Amino acid sequence: MSKVFGYVISLIGVGILLISLKPIKATIPFFANVPDPALWGIGAIVIVIGVFSLRKSRGGKQPAEVPIYHGKNVVGFRRMGKR
Repeated sequence: MSKVFGYVISLIGVGILLISLKPIKATIPFFANVPDPALWGIGAIVIVIGVFSLRKSRGGKQPAEVPIYHGKNVVGFRRMGKR
């Protein structure tokens, strides 16, 4: 899963929370009869899903590094595993 998916889902959740504001909710007739706590709950759940997918995404992780010794001195580091 890429990080873009997590960011998009989180932004959708923020958009749902913004819809619960009175001026925005009044302009969209579809959401006029939906109670505010329901929109808050749905928005919060969508944001949590987006943040969870961001935490689980593999983008940007570096492989672990182990030191290379020459006697007692560390002379470099070797990467273990693949990205």
